[in-house]
Amino acid sequence: MNLFLGLDIQLMLEAVPLILLIALSAWLVSLVIEDIRIIDYLWSPMLLVSALVYAYQIGFEISLNTVNLVFLLMLAVWALRLSTFLLLRGRNLGEERRYKAMRQKLSPNFAIKSLFNVFLFRALLIWILSSLFAVALGSGASLSWNYWHTAGAALWMAGFTMEVLADLQLYRFNQLVLRDSETLSSGLWRYSRHPNYFGECCVWCGWVVFSIPSASAATLPWLLLAPMIMIALLLKLSGIGHMERGITERRLDYRQYIETTSAFIPWKPAQKIGTDL
Repeated sequence: MNLFLGLDIQLMLEAVPLILLIALSAWLVSLVIEDIRIIDYLWSPMLLVSALVYAYQIGFEISLNTVNLVFLLMLAVWALRLSTFLLLRGRNLGEERRYKAMRQKLSPNFAIKSLFNVFLFRALLIWILSSLFAVALGSGASLSWNYWHTAGAALWMAGFTMEVLADLQLYRFNQLVLRDSETLSSGLWRYSRHPNYFGECCVWCGWVVFSIPSASAATLPWLLLAPMIMIALLLKLSGIGHMERGITERRLDYRQYIETTSAFIPWKPAQKIGTDL
């Protein structure tokens, strides 16, 4: 066992070949279909694959106790649901605006640049995020169910439910031919501009809470790394900040929506002076 600040790097390296194989295969497919969005469809399954590799390397007879089985079940349900939803939502649509902009920015030689800037970078990010799974599954101990597991599973369920409902509400809204506005501001979207992102954050935090009994004092910080990265991605890097810059340019009603609705954490809508909300 090779440890780096308490983390079993040797275990994590076992997942690298499969993660790279999937990323490289996706890159080759993207060259044929001329659409790099395929990496979004594979994002969550690649995380699931890494966890399954860790469980296999530890030994299923050791790793598949009740606690770890529930953890893997939560991960599998989340991964397959998200991948399926993105695939169904993106069918018959062209490449997204952000990827079109990236294609322009990285031209010429986008094919080679996308391998490193998109596919291999995403593979590296997935591998780093999977450190949470290595800690959760890597203790090798037969854990008994306790209140940490109950609290973590409850938080995961709340976040997963919110994410699913928010995605469904937005998908149905976007399918409407006739609608009162360009911006969805009802349902969960009345209380948060990004309830699906908040649900996603709760999913990751639920896994952290669930995994606390599996962690030692040395590995506990590694449990926090993955949700910190996800929150940064959702709030600052590729999530809310990046998305809303483009939306406000295309939708005039979205500026009012920003003024009255919480960006992330669901909250009572603010009342704008001179309007009835």
